[in-house]
Amino acid sequence: MRKITIKKLAQKYERAKSQLNRHSSLQITDNREIIADGCLKIVNCDDNVVVIDQVSNRVTITGEELKLRNWGSDGVTIHGRINSIEWEG
Repeated sequence: MRKITIKKLAQKYERAKSQLNRHSSLQITDNREIIADGCLKIVNCDDNVVVIDQVSNRVTITGEELKLRNWGSDGVTIHGRINSIEWEG
């Protein structure tokens, strides 16, 4: 019987998890809130610009008084006065 180490088990888990998270979405409410599911990384964040990496694209949000809320493993909520949204593939 083969023994598996905790490290190998964790690596297999991370590989499986990354294959399951192959989608992303944005839900925009008026110009006040964006819920970004599938957010992999916050690249930049200040009061006027938020840049996030999603599964297959990079999203740049510009506005005023932008704040991140509810950042977890599944996504992030961006709240403030949103002026524009730009996608890079």
